[in-house]
Amino acid sequence: MSNGINASHGKTIAELVIPSKTWSLHPEKKPAFTTVDEAIDYFDDNNEPLYIKVPFGEDDDVLVHVNSSGEDVVFTISDLNHGGESRVDASHLKNLSSSVVELIEQCYDGKKSPETM
Repeated sequence: MSNGINASHGKTIAELVIPSKTWSLHPEKKPAFTTVDEAIDYFDDNNEPLYIKVPFGEDDDVLVHVNSSGEDVVFTISDLNHGGESRVDASHLKNLSSSVVELIEQCYDGKKSPETM
């Protein structure tokens, strides 16, 4: 598995997440991207994983680690109590919201529902 995000995968994810009013897209240990162009510029110079921050419940967020593995995009939740992973073929990235929401619901046993994009 790669440690980074393929630039074309990152661009598609950025185009879907950045306009969201609830979700945000971050490079590791850095502030969220504010524009798609800012994200694309970042992908040109960096091959690092991304993080999608998804609001979960009243005051919590789930941080979903995103990287590429060949043509797949891998979403991972690394919570000690609620970890899990999901792979999506890059051709299905337009269904990003439902894929990530489904992963979170599986990892947290449907106890709370994450916010959708």
